[in-house]
Amino acid sequence: MPTLKDILYNFAEDELLSLLPRSAIDFALSSSEVRDEELGVSKHTLADLIAATKSSEFIFNDELRTKLIERIPPKIFSEMFSEIAASEAHVTPAHYSAAIKWANLDAQGFAAKIGLSEDYELNTQTTDEFESIARIKPDYSLYPYQEDISVRIFSNFEDGATRQLIHLPTGSGKTRTAMNIASQHLRDNSNNLVLWLADREELCSQAFSEFKAAWKSLGCRPTSIYGFYSESDESLSGIDSGFVVAGLHKFLSIRKRDSKQLKILYKLLLENVTLVIFDEAHKAIAPKFREVVEDFIGSTSFNAHLIGLTATPGRKFSLDGLSDEDRELSSFFHENKVSMRVSGYLSPIDYLVEKQYLAKAEFKSLDYDHSKIQAYELSDSGGPSTMKALALNNERNSRIMDTIKRECAGGAFVIVFACTVEHAVNLATALSFAGIKAASIDSKNDTPQTRRAKINQYKQGNLQVLVNFNVLTAGFDAPRTSVAVIAKPMDSLVQYLQMAGRAMRGFKSGGNNQCRIYTVMDDIPQFKSINLAFEHWNEMWQEG
Repeated sequence: MPTLKDILYNFAEDELLSLLPRSAIDFALSSSEVRDEELGVSKHTLADLIAATKSSEFIFNDELRTKLIERIPPKIFSEMFSEIAASEAHVTPAHYSAAIKWANLDAQGFAAKIGLSEDYELNTQTTDEFESIARIKPDYSLYPYQEDISVRIFSNFEDGATRQLIHLPTGSGKTRTAMNIASQHLRDNSNNLVLWLADREELCSQAFSEFKAAWKSLGCRPTSIYGFYSESDESLSGIDSGFVVAGLHKFLSIRKRDSKQLKILYKLLLENVTLVIFDEAHKAIAPKFREVVEDFIGSTSFNAHLIGLTATPGRKFSLDGLSDEDRELSSFFHENKVSMRVSGYLSPIDYLVEKQYLAKAEFKSLDYDHSKIQAYELSDSGGPSTMKALALNNERNSRIMDTIKRECAGGAFVIVFACTVEHAVNLATALSFAGIKAASIDSKNDTPQTRRAKINQYKQGNLQVLVNFNVLTAGFDAPRTSVAVIAKPMDSLVQYLQMAGRAMRGFKSGGNNQCRIYTVMDDIPQFKSINLAFEHWNEMWQEG
């Protein structure tokens, strides 16, 4: 196939001279020994010089590309454009016009015909001619309010704070915000070690997966991640940097054991941890959990900082005001709370919904006739007898089933919170019998493996309903969920908000614009609006 040089050799001498500035030719002459008496440089050498210095222009400059095609001799033209002209004898001006039109539309194809494919690739990758501005979206980005929280956390640490609590509504990205903070902490020093603490496998598993995704985008070097929860039997030895996800119950079991070796390894971990992140931090002052946390931050010989994550910066709701437990939690984090700052909105919830970070929640009550439930069955005030009686009430279950069937017919994916283990199994079985793909999850009948399998089935859309008892309150992320049915009476605002939050992932986070929360036997009707719940504990904290 003819090259650019082959075509340039057919240009007239004055045309070649017109393609380079006179000063450039003179500069070339000063260092060239190949000269022509009249031109000062041979014609072929001039063509070679033009091919070497202006090859890209013959691809991307319309005028030069047209001139080049017009100067192709018929014999070479028929070789280059055999699909247009079959032989040299049949080449006409119309063929040249057709070739010029084609080259204008397919610069890459033309570059290939004259042996300049590499020039085309290099120029399309590096030239600013086609792209002078671009907007690049990072793979593990933060929303503006999350980035603001991250900046304030580090600023507060620099100002001397050692314990802080990040307060964000359920579904607004506490984990992602914390992973950015953890990644920056690890980038700051290759010897830093982050310890992520959580009390349940789902929370630990989520953190493990999230850090892997975060560090691939945010990391600056290879690092290690260690999972020490559930069935893990990893040793604590040799961990001196990186990211550790640990189940609190695992650590509690180590503290109880008499094994001198395990305690030595635990102590080595204590000496290396530089940042502790406690997920679901409203549990941090539970006596046993607090002991673990204070192992890492309570001794003067260790210098780990503490960050807590929660959607509810309190232990429980009380109509009489703030409880002693609430004040204890606030004190534990030195009253340092870092929350969303949004102007022009009555509540951060309003902002998150308007900006589609959270789905707009419609709270609905499922009422039924309570008269068939005997008083003695409810005598334990929400205990096992109450739960069993509610779980066996036919009218109550009928209302729940009808609601779920109606939502499923509309294409919704539903999370159900049942009264008891048996209630969860019964509801899932009845739904399956009705032709709805459903499964139940609980800690009695499920192993960690079957629990993970069912959750993955739901996330992938192979199950439409997931009924659970005391499993999916927190640490469960399935953005497709658009309906939550709270069929378990609640006296805990913290748990109620966590349950409702399972369905509130917004459109920008892969969820929905709207969601519905159905509540049966809701004991805290004054909190149908979670705006009030978000503000309830604020007076105990100083905003950082």
